[in-house]
Parts: sequence; structure tokens; C-alpha cells
Amino acid sequence: MTKQADLERLERYNSQTTDYTLAIITDEDHASKVELENGQTAWTSKLRYDRLFRHQDSVTGEISYKLEMVPAEQGGEHQLISLIAEGGRGAEFSELVKFGSRLMTFDDRTGLVCEIRNENQLVPRHILMAGSGDEKFKGFKSEWATLKGDELIIGSHGRKRSHQWIKILRRDYALSSVDWRDRYRLMQQALNLSEEGYVIHEAAEWHPYRKEWLFFPRKISDAPFDRARDETDCGNNTLIIASEDFSHIRTVTVGTRDPERGISSFKILPGHPNECIGLKSIEIGERTESYLFCFNLDGEVLQEDTYIGPYKCEGIEIL
Repeated sequence: MTKQADLERLERYNSQTTDYTLAIITDEDHASKVELENGQTAWTSKLRYDRLFRHQDSVTGEISYKLEMVPAEQGGEHQLISLIAEGGRGAEFSELVKFGSRLMTFDDRTGLVCEIRNENQLVPRHILMAGSGDEKFKGFKSEWATLKGDELIIGSHGRKRSHQWIKILRRDYALSSVDWRDRYRLMQQALNLSEEGYVIHEAAEWHPYRKEWLFFPRKISDAPFDRARDETDCGNNTLIIASEDFSHIRTVTVGTRDPERGISSFKILPGHPNECIGLKSIEIGERTESYLFCFNLDGEVLQEDTYIGPYKCEGIEIL
């Protein structure tokens, strides 16, 4: 009997595995626009392949992680090229997910869903439309994605009404849209925020063993949205853990909050389902930075923030 996709993804490695290959993708926003040698306009994003090592002390049992950056000339960095844009912007990829043998990525500007093949080849598979998909001619702002059973679940940040829908893709790429406004509202209430406040989601995982949703908001605020304040003061370190139907929700504090840094992606580690790796990023005006960190679902930090580079990384996956 074939395993469901979410279990297959989580059981790719066993508990003895100590080193992993990571894929990390960037969202260059306005800087993504380029001109190709033939004069054609295109949009580009960086895709990194790096190494992660897990170590457990034989005496204390303490767990730690180490990131090893692979130099570009050794295959550590590739350029993804897209010819599809909306409003002069494209290739703003926000997440990476292994869906069976396929590595998927999602453009939060155009709604484009792509497979990544041969390390740097984009193969378009779908275009997701905003909201229910019938409201207006605008791409879905994909921000987070995970697997649940044999389905790929893609969501947005949840702050605006049109961003409170999710998209569900099956293995054959059949699509459905589901209104999640009540679930976004319940998560906001679990954080003790009034309706004036807001939560911005960019990172989520379905845990197939625990049958729980894990959401790690990028930003949390008890005041109405203000861009300058959001960039510098609203970074979050609270993990949301919800039952399958969101009838039970609890929160876990992970490390110390840095108001400038927000979570942009995280993944459960195959073979170690209580441990996660994640990305944090800073975006203040023209300043961007990204960091990798590791933690467990009890709130313990296993690896403090490790600097990746002066760009905005928005998606991470374990290959």
C-alpha cells in the first residue's frame, strides 16, 4: 500500500540520519526583474542548496545543529528564471515543499505553482487565483504550504479577507478553494488579540503523527497595521499548535523574541518529528537579512539564529 504524501515526506530519513541537504529559496521582490541576453524581460530568484548537520552529545543528550553553506561555484546557488509576471513583478517565491518526488514552489505575486527540476528548471503547473478563485483576475498570494494526507495545502497570510482562503491541490493538480476565515480568527483569538490587531502567517506545517496544525506567525500585533511599525516591532516567537478541526489551540513560546525578525518558513525534520528547522528574515525598507534556526515543539531552541545572507529567504525544504 502506498504511503500518503505527508507520511512519505516525514519518513524519508530515520532517527539515525545526521546530515541533510537543504533547499532555500529567495523572494527578491522588486529586484527580481532582469533582462535576458536576447533582450527578453524575465524575473529571477535565488535557489540555494546547503548542508545541515545534527549532533547529539553522547553524555548530556543535548542536540545541536550546524549549517554549512555550499559555495556557489560548488553548486550551492542557482538562478530560477520565470517569464510570467503580474503588474511587472514575478518570481517572488514564498515557499518550498516536497510533494512526492516533486519539489514545489509558489509565486506570491502571480499565484504561479511550479515544479523545480534539474536543480534550477521551473515547470509551471497551476495558477492560483485570489480568494475563492472567482472574485477577480489576481494571483493568489501564496505564503505557506504543507502536505496533509495526499493533498498539498497552500495558504496566505490571513490578514485581509481575500487572503483567508486556502487552496488544495491533489497529486493530479485538481484544485479546490476553501474558506478558512474562521480558522484564522480562532488563531488570532488564541493569541489574545482583539479585532483591531492582526496576525501575518507565512509558515505552517501539518503534523501527520500528532494530527495537529503547527502555525508559526511571522508578525503579531495588537494594533492596526502600520507598515513602519510592522517592519521593526512585530516579529514573533510564538508557535500555534491546533487540533485538526481547530477546536483546541495552544501556544508555545520558542526562544527570545527579536522584534525585527519574523518566521518565513519552517519544516519538521524527517526522522526527528519533534524537531524543526526554520527561517527568519528581516525586511526594513531596503535592508533584508535571513537566518536559519532550529527548535523543538516543546519550545526549546536547538540552534540559535545563523546568518544566511543579505537577502530575503522565504522557503526552506529538506531534500
